[in-house]
Amino acid sequence: MIIRNEKQLGDLIRTARRKKDWRQIDLARKASTTQKAISNLETGAFSSRLDTVLKVLAALDLDLTVTDRQPATFTASAY
Repeated sequence: MIIRNEKQLGDLIRTARRKKDWRQIDLARKASTTQKAISNLETGAFSSRLDTVLKVLAALDLDLTVTDRQPATFTASAY
């Protein structure tokens, strides 16, 4: 999946959490953060520190991979 904004990252985290049948508080405990931080990540409401994002992804058994940007059709609402 290509992530280009906070909302897409939040959707990915929410989907992965629900696949594990975890509540936000469950993920927060596993990632050593707060439920509010998980909620903020999932809604894309606030920018989060990179270390928090990495801890959350690790708790979900996900890795972050950075690749060269692929051309995409421009959708103004995505940015």
